[in-house]
Amino acid sequence: MQIRTADKNDAEAILAHCRKAFGESDFLMTEAEEFNITIEEEEAWIEQSIQSGDLILLAEIDSEVIGMLNFRRSKSKKVNHHGFFGITIQEKHCNQGLGSEMMKQFMKWAEDEPGLEKICLEVFSYNQRAIHLYKRFGFQEEGRKIKHIKRNDGSYADELMMYKFVK
Repeated sequence: MQIRTADKNDAEAILAHCRKAFGESDFLMTEAEEFNITIEEEEAWIEQSIQSGDLILLAEIDSEVIGMLNFRRSKSKKVNHHGFFGITIQEKHCNQGLGSEMMKQFMKWAEDEPGLEKICLEVFSYNQRAIHLYKRFGFQEEGRKIKHIKRNDGSYADELMMYKFVK
């Protein structure tokens, strides 16, 4: 397994990963049928992310993207000291330490990033596996959006807001 930063040439592989991850998980905001990004749009997103100092980490096995962590720094001056990130990992690669490895690289990057003080995330309240990972890395619950998620079966779930100060 290899973890590295993404570049424009990864657009097609990232799209394939996202389609697979969105189709097999109830832990992500986007449903597979809603995901209609073109290669050109993905390339533009990657380039914009790189130019603005954001981070896209890819986890690969045999040159296939199986996991991704993306971080977007808040752009407004008053909140530029923080940003948000999310992780997607294909189900068959979960519970093998991949999330922890991506988090280790991300945390080192975040601690070294000039002016970045706080990293934030949002996670569905029923995603205990992810919540456990984030707590192991020192994240704390900051708030809760009540009945924010309406699941396919019609039931509701809260969304947790979590944070960690890196400086």
